[in-house]
Amino acid sequence: MSDRKSVVKNADMPEEMQEDAVRVAREALERFNIEKDIAAYIKRDFDKKHNPSWHCIVGKNFGSYVTHETKRFIYFYIGQLAVLLFKSG
Repeated sequence: MSDRKSVVKNADMPEEMQEDAVRVAREALERFNIEKDIAAYIKRDFDKKHNPSWHCIVGKNFGSYVTHETKRFIYFYIGQLAVLLFKSG
């Protein structure tokens, strides 16, 4: 999975946290094949490291419009798979 290119499309998040999000997503892709499980892994990791409540959506085709806390949003691709991670609530 590490050979897949990662591209950040939109972010309102510190650079270090963005790098962590991509790293955690790569770990999730190595462990799981089901998108729901990948999203759950990323969400749990960010809840532990950066306090709840994080939300994560993973997939190849979805639309979204979300409200997020300042400096707590990232939307990126790893290969063909999109990851939307944000904190709200």
